[in-house]
Amino acid sequence: MGIREKLSIYFELVDDNRHRSYITYKLPDIMFMLICGTLCGLVDAEEIIEFAEEREEFFIKHTEMEQLPCLPTLRNILKIINPVQLELCLNGIFRNVFCKEALSKERQIIFDGKTARGTDSLHIVTALLADYSVSLGQITVGEKSNEIPAVRELLDMLDIKGAVVTMDAMHCQKETVAKVIKNKADYVVQLKSNQGNFYNDVYAMFDDKYMDETDKDNEYETFQTIEKGHGRIEKRTCYVLNNVEYFTDYLAEWKGLKKIFAVKRTVEKGGKISTELSCYLSSKNTSAENLLSYTRKHWQIESFHWLLDVNYGEDDSLIRHKNSQICLNVLRKFTISMLKNYIENNPTKRKTISGNTRKCLMNQDFMTDVLLYYCGDF
Repeated sequence: MGIREKLSIYFELVDDNRHRSYITYKLPDIMFMLICGTLCGLVDAEEIIEFAEEREEFFIKHTEMEQLPCLPTLRNILKIINPVQLELCLNGIFRNVFCKEALSKERQIIFDGKTARGTDSLHIVTALLADYSVSLGQITVGEKSNEIPAVRELLDMLDIKGAVVTMDAMHCQKETVAKVIKNKADYVVQLKSNQGNFYNDVYAMFDDKYMDETDKDNEYETFQTIEKGHGRIEKRTCYVLNNVEYFTDYLAEWKGLKKIFAVKRTVEKGGKISTELSCYLSSKNTSAENLLSYTRKHWQIESFHWLLDVNYGEDDSLIRHKNSQICLNVLRKFTISMLKNYIENNPTKRKTISGNTRKCLMNQDFMTDVLLYYCGDF
């Protein structure tokens, strides 16, 4: 069974709404071409068609096409593909390769939004599986201000049972954390200043002057990491308040709240020292080491969004059709995940995503190896 045939098992999850009388190219063949193109870092339908023309022999060999589609055909198909079904299809490929491994350890699901500032700004809220960089689901909203209800909708859509959900300060909302608890998950959320007295009282507990007192060890559990690299020394210290009963008046309002903690980040670079303090709420009754790990992994989604801009130029995209934008965003996220996991599990000289996208573009055999890695065992 060939690469395309193996992947087509998942492609069947995507409905083909074209009129049967006008179908020249099968949808699985088009989707295979789109995955190959985005895997090579190509940003739109025009670049993918040009790439396919250069690799015509490869696509004729691995699909049922007798000749390649034209640019308008590819653009029209991108307009009609259901992006929700497309994401389910691609997640099915991931589950086949990594399901047992991913289920064997605790899941951290990161929620955050990103605006693609191209021809028509598009704000997409994503739920990202930490460590694997896999988008488990996404919702498109009109603007950033609609991100809060979008995250709540995603929490209901996804199976988050047993996971740890991490969110930035925007989502420090009582209704949002209550929804996490209702769906049998735990949360770690950065405390936001709009919480008034609660915010002020928590930050007062972690004030430097207060933490310098001799009874500090009795008040806090601590864990610290120190990293050196890129000309700087970065020290992160997690302080977990041992007794949350200080905040009895707030505990009933914040469902499941068990831990209140702070992360102090000190960076020394070029003889200059900068310090930043962030406070968090969590329903997870765990150690300072684990809580610090959750906050650090949360930034994986910022790296993910950066790759979408740097590798695929989403902020400079000239694509006007909204559905096409969303479908390409789904494909880009999946191919970033493909490359990240391939790099982690296979020896390669190039460790960067950009280096491996270029290698896929220039080396057909390497691109085939990456695709074969995701075909699973049949």
